[in-house]
Amino acid sequence: MQSRRTLLAAAEVAAWRAPLTALRLVLVSTVDPLELAVAAGASAVTALAARAARRAVTGP
Repeated sequence: MQSRRTLLAAAEVAAWRAPLTALRLVLVSTVDPLELAVAAGASAVTALAARAARRAVTGP
C-alpha cells in the first residue's frame, strides 16, 4: 500500500511539474540551458508546494 501511495505522489508532482516548466519556458524570450535548469528547479519546488497545499486542504 505504501508503494502505491508513493507512486501516486510522484505522479501528482509530475503532473504539476510538466505544465509549470512548459509555462515558464513559454514566457521567456530565449531558452538557454541555464534558463531550462532554473525552470526545472523552480517548477519542482512549486509542484511540491502545490501538493502540500492540496494535502493541507483535502487531507491525505
